[in-house]
Amino acid sequence: MIKTNYAIALFIAAAMLAACSKAPVPTPTEEPTVSGTTFRFPAGSPTIQRLLTAQVTSAQESVLSLPARIVWDEDHTSRITSPVAGRIDHILVQTGTEVKANQPLAYLNSSELGSAQSDSTRAQAELAQAERNLARTKELYAVSGVAGKDLEQAQLDFARARTEAERTALRLKSLGVDSTVDQRYALRSPIAGVVVERNTNPGMEWRPDQPGAPLFVVSDPTYLWCWIDAPERVLGMLHSGMRVTLRASALPKETFKAQIDDIEDALDPVSRTMKVRAKLRNPERHLKGEMYVTAELTSQARGALDVPANAVFLNNDEQQVFIKTAEGQYTRKTIVPVAVNQQWVSIENGLNKGDEVVVDGGLYLEKLLEENSPSVASAMPSAPADKPSAK
Repeated sequence: MIKTNYAIALFIAAAMLAACSKAPVPTPTEEPTVSGTTFRFPAGSPTIQRLLTAQVTSAQESVLSLPARIVWDEDHTSRITSPVAGRIDHILVQTGTEVKANQPLAYLNSSELGSAQSDSTRAQAELAQAERNLARTKELYAVSGVAGKDLEQAQLDFARARTEAERTALRLKSLGVDSTVDQRYALRSPIAGVVVERNTNPGMEWRPDQPGAPLFVVSDPTYLWCWIDAPERVLGMLHSGMRVTLRASALPKETFKAQIDDIEDALDPVSRTMKVRAKLRNPERHLKGEMYVTAELTSQARGALDVPANAVFLNNDEQQVFIKTAEGQYTRKTIVPVAVNQQWVSIENGLNKGDEVVVDGGLYLEKLLEENSPSVASAMPSAPADKPSAK
């Protein structure tokens, strides 16, 4: 019995000694190997399974959505002022009134116009008198009743009177009035359209030499311009004659067609955008002046590639992606977009067709890369050194 117990004790002691002598089994590490902007995960890392990738493809037609504003077509708009000073004494139209060409909009009482009318009337009377004097002098000269110098003077007086009468008549003609002295000048619309702006009231004093808004603005609202704010990165995709589709939030079920006819030559130094003008017809008059719209332009960049939009992230004002360069290996690269929409980012270089880019997990990789970068590692506090033991 004693021998049996002793044998059991020896067996238990031997088993415990064998267990203590075994080394612990190492677990696979998750830490990647970092080299610059490239890192590699160890084989079998669960992180690799969580990263989704998609291929870079050839660029297809993309739709650019740009902010835009509707304005009056200046080729069908007239800003009306008075060429003579005076006081507004009667207004015939209001904002929104439809007018015909040459229709009066308001009347202005002008002493300056009265003086011009008086000068023309006097010049016509003097011309008639000079003509009669010349005829009488010619008759007398024919019978030797006057000297030759008197005939020459009569001819000179007639020429002067005729020149003055023509000058004053042309002055009235340019104002569109006759020689009747009434001091009343009619402000007329030179085009047919709608009064879209009125900047005057009865009794207002007007002087053409003082800067200010026009008294009236008349425009044909069936002709409109659209000013598009185009960012610098898409300028290479725009050209004159390009078709544009306009959408307004106030009219969600309607679209409007326009065509680019002018691209400015300078960028706005603050917004870094360029003004692009498109013309359009508005026969139903649904679009209104100063309305904000969205301009959609369908285009395809030559030789460009499409990268899924959810693969692109912003890092220090740069657009970047992670591409899969080998199994478990990923590299961060910077791209320069030439066109952007909700689904794709078009680029001209930086990647190759067929490259696999990370579409889910890119921000995690970026954070992991920052944590393992040398600058971050050097900024982390080092572990305290072991204190020497006291002897």
